[in-house]
Amino acid sequence: MTSLAAPNINEMFSQAGKAGVYVAGEATETAIISDIQRYSIHDGPGIRTLVFLKGCPLRCIWCANPETQHHKPELIVRKNRCTGCARCIEACPVGAMSLVEQQIRIDWEVCDDCGECASVCPSKAVEIVGRRMDQEELLRKAELDRAFYENSGGGITLSGGEPLTQAGFLESLLDECRRCRIHTALETCGCVPWDALRRVLPLTELVFYDVKHMDSAKHQELTGKPNNLILDNLRNAVECGSRIIVRVPVIPGHNDERENLLHLVEFIRDLGGIDGIELLPYHRFGANKYEGLGRQYPLLHLDPPSSERMRGLQETITSHGVSCRLG
Repeated sequence: MTSLAAPNINEMFSQAGKAGVYVAGEATETAIISDIQRYSIHDGPGIRTLVFLKGCPLRCIWCANPETQHHKPELIVRKNRCTGCARCIEACPVGAMSLVEQQIRIDWEVCDDCGECASVCPSKAVEIVGRRMDQEELLRKAELDRAFYENSGGGITLSGGEPLTQAGFLESLLDECRRCRIHTALETCGCVPWDALRRVLPLTELVFYDVKHMDSAKHQELTGKPNNLILDNLRNAVECGSRIIVRVPVIPGHNDERENLLHLVEFIRDLGGIDGIELLPYHRFGANKYEGLGRQYPLLHLDPPSSERMRGLQETITSHGVSCRLG
């Protein structure tokens, strides 16, 4: 089982740079992408192409995209697709695969994510998530939907994981999107070196900026990291004049208390320059991914907030003078 604790952020960026993913001050030609979702309508204006980059410094206990947490490509198992053909067992060079009651099982302590099993699986019950893509290939996919962007005011949204863990690639990609007149949006947790964020802000037309909790100790308990860097970066980003929407994932019993929300409202009012708050209700859509990655999902017991609860939280925020919408 993977630990919930997040790696040291400076160490993580150093390791990523050695792997050719993030090089401070330099553009990189490729990035590790976990998925590209077309026709998205919830992550910025209009119809959008949503690009998920791998790698994240946080380990939020509710994370819906655990396959984007690690920088490297990794194996995921979807048991509902398994036909019991056993081809993966024969292909595995380290003996990590077995069949139990006609369902594939993986010894995650032995598996090295080589992908040999995925290459022979006819039903795609075993797949490698994440592959290296260059800017040209990514833009070629995005250009397929240019007509939708132009008719709806859409564009590309870069998400993750934390896309700024591959900031060298991101800077180059955003610059090219601007040249091609494609609207750009960025989704970030803000837990990155300021230089990584500073370099892409002038190239990004809209920033969705996550604030998980205003109490730093509670933030560390929920995500593996304190919030000092995140709030400092948000202050700096506002001073740069970027268009920013603050996003708050609403996790019942963890960050939905009135005191926390009012602390956030006060912080945002003092900052000025924020386009408002977007509240995102907790869901369990990613729970099955944890099992497929050989990890344990810690919030199986937690129910999503009701519509009435979400509207109440929205009213609490708007009644104190800050614009708020429900995602």
